Amino acid sequence: MTVTAIPGDQDPVALLLICDNCGRAYEGESRRPWITLWAEAIGTGWRGRDRAIGPHLCALCPV
Repeated sequence: MTVTAIPGDQDPVALLLICDNCGRAYEGESRRPWITLWAEAIGTGWRGRDRAIGPHLCALCPV
């Protein structure tokens, strides 16, 4: 199953990145475009495609 980056709970302009394996979320800083959010997430260990449609895996999930 592939999950997209979805609007955040508190700010619909902000994106929330969801791990396709465990469901963990990464919000980053609010009101960031997708590519900036993805760059931040990679810096914290997330992996996957550089597209908002995924798939994406958090730093805690196995490869």
